[in-house]
Parts: sequence; C-alpha cells; structure tokens
Amino acid sequence: MTMKRKPLFLSLMISFFFFFFSNVGSQSPESDSCSSDPLTLQTPLPFNTYSLHCVSIWDSQSFILRYGQAEPNVWNFVLSAPNTNGYIAIGFSPDGNMFRSRAVVGWVAGDGTTNMRKYYLGGQSPNQVVIESIYDLGLRLGNLSSMVIQSCRIYMAFQVITDTTPTPHLLYAIGPAGRLPSGPNLQLSKHVDRVSTTINYATGAI
Repeated sequence: MTMKRKPLFLSLMISFFFFFFSNVGSQSPESDSCSSDPLTLQTPLPFNTYSLHCVSIWDSQSFILRYGQAEPNVWNFVLSAPNTNGYIAIGFSPDGNMFRSRAVVGWVAGDGTTNMRKYYLGGQSPNQVVIESIYDLGLRLGNLSSMVIQSCRIYMAFQVITDTTPTPHLLYAIGPAGRLPSGPNLQLSKHVDRVSTTINYATGAI
C-alpha cells in the first residue's frame, strides 16, 4: 500500500506547483485591488494612504478609488487606473450629470511626463470644457498632489478642500488612446467611455 501512495502524492505535488506558478506568471501587470491594501508604491504619494477607504469603482475599466478625510476640511483621494495612453478623469458633479461638473484629469505624455489638471465642464462641446484654477471654490484642491506610474497603472493623488462632505455624485471617464490633451489650453478630446456613480463616503457603497 505504501508503494502505491508515493506516485499519487508526487503527482499531486507536481500539479499543485504547476498550478501555483502558472497563476503567478499570468497575473496582469495592470492589476490593483482593494485586497492588496494598504497601498504601497515604489514612489511614495504625498499623503498617508494607510487609512483610506478602497472601492472598486468601475470594474470594466479597472478603476479603483481610495479616499478618506484627513482633516476637518481636507479629503484625500487616489484614483488608480490602467495607463492606456489616454487621459483618466474623475468628476465631482452637483447632480450626477456632466454639465457644471469639475473634473480632475491626469495623463502621461510620450516622454513619461505626468500631468494633472482641473477642468470645468460647462457643456458638451470641447470649447466649453476649460482648465480651471485649483483654488476655484467650485472644487478647491489642496497643494498636495502627485501622479505615480507603476506596473502600467496610473495612481493620481489629490486633495479636496471643503467644509462639508464632498459631493457623492462622482463621474469617471477615459480618453481615446493616443489623443492626449494638447494645445495652449490643453483641450480634452471626447471621452471613449464614462460612468456616473453615487458613493456613500461612510460605507464605501456605490
């Protein structure tokens, strides 16, 4: 009986190691998940991310949002998304619509330079989407912001300054590949996909 069990045991062990290492090798370099928290990056972000809530906000595009209240009037946000050679955007809307929203938009230029800007969405035509000062009271951003590129993903970190809870109506969008904001006004091309969500900041439910 003992002689018959050894080949079976050996076969099971070989199958286990083959399954384990094949799965490790097949993991996507663009992967990020809330189960990997706390977030650790090779280049540190400008604020502590250990206590941030984490939500898989747009599964089809692998968007992950981390957020948390750092001070009575300061909220930290980190948007993580694949780098598809287009822009990524998170919009803060008063009612869930794009019109009159403010969006934080990030992209990586061909030379690897990272860019982050705030836009006001005054309408649907390109000339109605304009860059806005980070200090504009419609959506006031803090001075701590950065973008990190790691494993083919963009991590866009910024702060929102507000005396109340930020609007729960959040929009997300991705721009067309190869058509980055350009010109003196860094005009945005029309998005290729977008989604509108409502988030409960206390629970992370969407």
